[in-house]
Amino acid sequence: MIYGDWIGRRGRANPQKEALVDLIENKRYTYAALADDINRLAQFLLSLNVGKGDRVAVLALNRTVFIQLFFATSRLGAILVPLNYRLARDEYLYFLQDCTPRVMFFDAEHQSIVADIKPKAHVEHYVCFDDDDSLGHSLSKAWPSLAPMPPPELDLAAEDPQLIIYTSGTTGLPKGVIQSHGMLTWNAINTHIGWDLRSDDRTVLHAALFYTAGWNVFTLPIFQCRGTNILIQSFDADLILDLIEQEGLTLFFGVPTMFQMMMESPKFTAVDFSSIRFMVSGGAPLPKTVAATYQEQKGIRIWEGYGLTEVGPNNFLANGKLGSVGLPMFNVDIKIIDTDGKRLADGEDGELLLKGEHMCSGYWNKPAETEAAFTDGWFATGDLARVDADGHLSIVGRKKDMLISGGINIYPAEIERVIDMHPHIAASAVIGVPDDRWGEVGKAVVELNPNTNLTLAELQTYLKDRLGKYKIPKFLTVVDELPRTAASGKVQKFILKDQHGRADNL
Repeated sequence: MIYGDWIGRRGRANPQKEALVDLIENKRYTYAALADDINRLAQFLLSLNVGKGDRVAVLALNRTVFIQLFFATSRLGAILVPLNYRLARDEYLYFLQDCTPRVMFFDAEHQSIVADIKPKAHVEHYVCFDDDDSLGHSLSKAWPSLAPMPPPELDLAAEDPQLIIYTSGTTGLPKGVIQSHGMLTWNAINTHIGWDLRSDDRTVLHAALFYTAGWNVFTLPIFQCRGTNILIQSFDADLILDLIEQEGLTLFFGVPTMFQMMMESPKFTAVDFSSIRFMVSGGAPLPKTVAATYQEQKGIRIWEGYGLTEVGPNNFLANGKLGSVGLPMFNVDIKIIDTDGKRLADGEDGELLLKGEHMCSGYWNKPAETEAAFTDGWFATGDLARVDADGHLSIVGRKKDMLISGGINIYPAEIERVIDMHPHIAASAVIGVPDDRWGEVGKAVVELNPNTNLTLAELQTYLKDRLGKYKIPKFLTVVDELPRTAASGKVQKFILKDQHGRADNL
């Protein structure tokens, strides 16, 4: 099995094939050119004594050197740790203390944040991608002196970590999901053979690279089958529609909100979709009206995918009936169980468990959480599902206390932990309420301390520097008392959703 050197192998076998179109810096890379730059970056990492098992953190927007860094660390057996650039400054200290990186890369856009946290972070080397070495090193200044010399060959095993992707847990503390070389390889293989990827496929990489989707739908599978990735900094509906024609996109992945925004663009009607082979939606249920519009106006069937950071985003063939995610990928096993762990028959609702070589190795520095997530090799997804008589699986609900806004997972416990620190708040609970654009958004239901008041604007201002913007609740309701269980005192969120599950403030 090939681990770590996908681009190098392609650079030798298919040197002139176009690998990457960088629309941020207006550059085009063949596989040979991309391989040379990865070797240069590997040499730079070696100069910083980065080796097998070392963590390399990144705080940056999408750019080619971010992708090159992934493959350079992979060649050395180091572990890339992409950090969510949507967070508040103080949140980054937890990640750096948890993964203890030897090196932290960042771009000019985030230099001020890095400067603020540097005195508390204890990272050995800081590297700015851009032309500024005030905090440590400047990669762009070092670049002319770097030779495209391949690093020494390294034996890598399937279980060796390749990425750590942080995802918040229902306990409110972020968990670093260990994505191994074997996991990412098998995710790519499953996607390649399950969705019939081809060497002439072209897709756009718009998803942030701190998400599993940024790497696995379709970036790494496309590189594996020698297709072409087209890189942009972030999603833009009009730009995507332009690229369908200008670059001849054959595949596209997005969350439902993105399909809605493209559909609402004035350009949508005129764009020729004939190059598109298929589109995949994930992250949240796709509204039937959106699916119908693409089918009727463009002749495009949008397949609904399913995945998690812990098992990768591509677990089903997405070839099922509308509203289902289809049959399992060829190397993915599934079962549906009840609350006692008993396997359920087709047609019965229960928790979805997954098994295969495509799963993560657990959570970084969290052995108890790792043990709880796996049973005899099966990963408990926390999602409720059913399988119909034809074997097609549908997601029917979420067991985990989580809401999904615009395809982004938001974990209430993490938000509640911060809200509860407000001096006027005695207790809080965050629930999801319906939203036409984002699917659902957060609503805070709070108990106040005696003789205090709180408005939504005041709460949002308090949270602004403590949480990423997308986590901040959009609505607020003040109650005399949160409903709790008699035995444990836990908040009964099903009652809150029944009483306050509306997009309003009270």
